[in-house]
Amino acid sequence: MRLHFQKSVNNDYESKILPNFDNRPVNFFVIQYDEIRYAEHHFTDLAGLNSYLTTTSYSSEEFCTWINVEGIHRTDILDELSIRFNIHSLIKEDISTINERMKLDVLENGSCIYLLLQLIYMYRDVSTELDHVQQEQISILLNENNFLLTFQEAKSDTNAIDVFQGVKHRLRNNRGRIRSLKIDYLFHCLFDVIIEHYMSVLDHISVKIDMHEKLLMKKLKQNTKIHNSFQAMNFEQLKSMFDLKHDMLRLRIVCKPLRDIIIKLQKAHDRVPIANQTVHSRRQYRRKKRPKHIALSGNYFANPNSDSLTRRWSLGSIQGKAPLFNEYIFMYFKDLNDHILQLHDRIDTYCDLISSSMTFYMILNDAEMNKIMRFFTFMSSIFIPMMFIVGLFSMNYQNSPPLTWHFGYFVTLIALGTCATVLLSVFKWNRWI
Repeated sequence: MRLHFQKSVNNDYESKILPNFDNRPVNFFVIQYDEIRYAEHHFTDLAGLNSYLTTTSYSSEEFCTWINVEGIHRTDILDELSIRFNIHSLIKEDISTINERMKLDVLENGSCIYLLLQLIYMYRDVSTELDHVQQEQISILLNENNFLLTFQEAKSDTNAIDVFQGVKHRLRNNRGRIRSLKIDYLFHCLFDVIIEHYMSVLDHISVKIDMHEKLLMKKLKQNTKIHNSFQAMNFEQLKSMFDLKHDMLRLRIVCKPLRDIIIKLQKAHDRVPIANQTVHSRRQYRRKKRPKHIALSGNYFANPNSDSLTRRWSLGSIQGKAPLFNEYIFMYFKDLNDHILQLHDRIDTYCDLISSSMTFYMILNDAEMNKIMRFFTFMSSIFIPMMFIVGLFSMNYQNSPPLTWHFGYFVTLIALGTCATVLLSVFKWNRWI
């Protein structure tokens, strides 16, 4: 299994803007729903989407609207969408640039949130019956008045799956509480689906790690008969382990910004409009945002270093606007935080397991090499004295006494056998063999 990350010509990972001459189609999916009604539309061109949006409102407090754009390779279409939905040019550049680092940006005085994620999921190729791991970039724009805009890469493989199919199924069939809550809960569901796909990829990696560990244990048991599928490990086995370690390190780099993202989402609790908070929460909000004062000669002056309301998060800027997040959503963000912590723990654990397996593999190879060298050392220790005796008695000098012995040949054979027997007995006594 290899994670198919985009590489440059010099074999380094870098960001890359998708070309505009790509012929893959761009699909637009519009889903509008509330607790009672549900409508879903699919458009294959921008003209159909524009004609539909001119006849209906996509931003309302009464119903939720989710527009999903599959295809970020057409910069001309992104330009028109950025004008229609008032998307900043820097955000548009992040959307069209692949292999960007995951991040969360709060825009327009807290009225919009931009979330950039890297999705890694698994799918099965029908033709080869093999599992593949695919990486995809997803951009999510959460706006006021229950409006959610997402951008995905166009599907280059016919066997690629729709990762949000489960969420769409829940919306169509009104399963759970997804249609009874606002658009922020849909934002949480999409984020949670991405985390679940990370978990499924880690489950597949854990299976491969277990397979490598079984191979190592099979190699360790030299006395047992190894099955044909568990032959002695070779260079291909080491290469597979190295590729797996490389993929885990890359996955760790991709998932590292998730902690900062969920922390920013949890800190957004202070920015929830007061009208959507409970009485106790409103009191805490006012107490926290009340300007601090310092006493000087009986007069009080506002402390400029206090945590009072800034211009960015002023009370006037958040009153009278539909909220991005309702108070109930932060319990779900806490659950997402638990999943992300579990994800990072599993990544760290699997990286350590792969490193330990590679170290164990090298130790087994060293032990095998030591065993071979010990065998040759024993053979050399036995034959070196025998070669000395043979060389001593085989010198063809004229006055050499062994040349005239009648039983010299048999005496030499007895000396060689005695030397080998003595050496083998010493090795056996010292438990060297």
